[in-house]
Amino acid sequence: MRKHLIPPRMLLNRSDRIELEAPGLRPRKALYWSLLISVILHTVIIFYQVELPERRKPVRKPISVKFVQRAPRLSKPLELMKRPVVVQRQLTRKITRPKSVIPRTIRTAAVHGGTALASLAKPGEAVERTLAPQRLELGPEIISGDVENIKEPEVTNLGEDLLDVSDMDTGRYRAQVVVNPEDKRDIKGYFHMDLVKYKTSRTDYGGDPDWNTSPRAMANLADYLETYTDVKVDIKQRFTMDSKDLIRLKVPLIFITGHFQLEYHAAEARNLGEYLRAGGFLLVDDSYFLRGGPFDMSARALIKDALGEDAVFEKLPGEHWLYHCFFDFDGPPAGDDIARGPYPGRGVQTIYEYLEAIFLEGRMVVLFSNKSLNNAWNGDWRINPASRGGPINDTRQMQFGVNILVFTLTQPGGFAQQAQVYQ
Repeated sequence: MRKHLIPPRMLLNRSDRIELEAPGLRPRKALYWSLLISVILHTVIIFYQVELPERRKPVRKPISVKFVQRAPRLSKPLELMKRPVVVQRQLTRKITRPKSVIPRTIRTAAVHGGTALASLAKPGEAVERTLAPQRLELGPEIISGDVENIKEPEVTNLGEDLLDVSDMDTGRYRAQVVVNPEDKRDIKGYFHMDLVKYKTSRTDYGGDPDWNTSPRAMANLADYLETYTDVKVDIKQRFTMDSKDLIRLKVPLIFITGHFQLEYHAAEARNLGEYLRAGGFLLVDDSYFLRGGPFDMSARALIKDALGEDAVFEKLPGEHWLYHCFFDFDGPPAGDDIARGPYPGRGVQTIYEYLEAIFLEGRMVVLFSNKSLNNAWNGDWRINPASRGGPINDTRQMQFGVNILVFTLTQPGGFAQQAQVYQ
């Protein structure tokens, strides 16, 4: 059998072909597989990174605060304190001597003949006074001799050497008086009388507001006081009980009267208490002359609310200085409680033989009357018809009103004496 032999050349070419074909197939397959794997990996990555809109949730970042401490910055370098240099200077002031002053003539009015100069003219007439000031000499005064022989200057008592009542009225005070210690009726000064009004829903029997039941009472007392003393009186204005001017202006006296219930609020009572403690004086006169009546009870309630536990009403004895400070009395004079007899509609007649008062540290601050003296002060008694026992002499009632005014103006601790600068 004939064997077919393959030539070596042919064998070499086949092996070479096989070796050459095998490496060519591997890279192509590897490229396909790598591309496939890469696509798969990218698809997975993109799938996990991309989220659907409905699945997205807001991401809240935590709030963080970071404090950064800055290094101190020096504006100026530290310097040592310098010692001030004292420079002495000499100042020269020119002093001119004043020229001589020409004497000046002043015209003042004489009042009730209270002084030797004023007594030369009738009350109200002008009196001339010449003032001739001495020439002023500036510079040191050389005195020879022993120092012990020099006399001290005499102190002048302006209360005794007062030229005129108008000289006292400086406008700073509501009242100021000077009393001669040797004669209690020798009184000089001035008094700006102020009245007070309160709230009331009723009118008096004449149709006027009940707080003004005796509108001429204080004016008549002022005229009576000017008749017997050298005290100049005028009525300025009306205050309410809650007015701070009662204390600021140092009003020496306020007067309250009426028939019916007195209406007030807490601020009025509180201000009234401060006024009385500071140096004021309250005069209350019941026009209805009935203890336990509407005005009496409301007025006492006002005073108790104003002074609290200090509102202790005491009977005023007949020897009290109020009854003897100008005119002499053994007790209060008659008022409407006995002078007119039974009042229409009153029924039983009442008689009150004493007045009541409240004292703070020995000073009388309230004088309370149920006698209706204000009707006599108002001038009603002089015009009282015969059917009601008139006319009636009101001299003692007017004199007692003067005593109340003089006592108020001269009582130690009162506003009038607090303003006394002439003693």
